[in-house]
Amino acid sequence: MADLYEVLLVDGGQRWHAGWVVDDDTETDVLLRHKGKVPAFASRAALEHHAQERGLELQEDLPDEIDLELGGWLQHGLPLPPTAEVSELWHLLYDDPVAGKALSGEELGEAYDDLVEEEPHWFATHGPTARQALADAVQRLRTLLDPG
Repeated sequence: MADLYEVLLVDGGQRWHAGWVVDDDTETDVLLRHKGKVPAFASRAALEHHAQERGLELQEDLPDEIDLELGGWLQHGLPLPPTAEVSELWHLLYDDPVAGKALSGEELGEAYDDLVEEEPHWFATHGPTARQALADAVQRLRTLLDPG
């Protein structure tokens, strides 16, 4: 059985409330979809209403806030964000059937493993490759967002 959580997506000056579906059976975590798009709402109440209309129960946990630009790092390469924020964004995008395609491959798999294992010098070792792949994945996600 999958659980639905709230996640706050921050993109420049925009903040959206989106659904995050965590399915322990299939070991996948993806953003909630509706008609192929990712519904993005101005409030938790709107997200909750959308979920109720579809027979889903939104969990009460406080939402994670995920910066889709990682403080400017994806576009400009600086400042370096905390690796925990990079990991959260990567996790958000990895299982996504569209955005996650940008994060596939052996080299990126090693980069993610090193990231979650908190390897020292991660940015020096994997930063340029990971930044490019994450920027591509975020761009793919942006094409799916539906701020209805």
